[in-house]
Amino acid sequence: MMVQRFGPRPVAFGVFAWSLAMGVCFFVARSVHHVGISSSASSAAYWFAGILTVLAGSWLGWRHRTGTAFVAPLLAWLVLVPFAFASEFLRAGFLGGLWRGFVVAIFIGFVVSALEAIVLVAFAMLGRMAGGVLHHGDPSESLIIPPRLR
Repeated sequence: MMVQRFGPRPVAFGVFAWSLAMGVCFFVARSVHHVGISSSASSAAYWFAGILTVLAGSWLGWRHRTGTAFVAPLLAWLVLVPFAFASEFLRAGFLGGLWRGFVVAIFIGFVVSALEAIVLVAFAMLGRMAGGVLHHGDPSESLIIPPRLR
């Protein structure tokens, strides 16, 4: 009899790539009408960020890493901080950008991370359910516990 145990699947690179994409989208959305970024690029950044967050949440659930969806917004917030400062430096100069960047990074970043957490966890649960339904009979992910010997 062959027994296989499945452990957590690595998702660190995917979560980091997602958080980096969220930082870039935040920069594009906040830097509208600066550095040649148009209003349509700003709204496209919001849509891209939303769709990418839904896909990332579903992927985390599919990979049986729903718990990572609770922690991933913290990483996204850490990655967002330099992008928040950069966008505010472009908008308000250096001294004004320091103050505004701090406010944007802390308060707006907190709200954005909370929304990301809600979307990630909800779609991670849906992805986990979909993965369970579609892989229900897959013997490679079964855990067989041997009988207790006395």
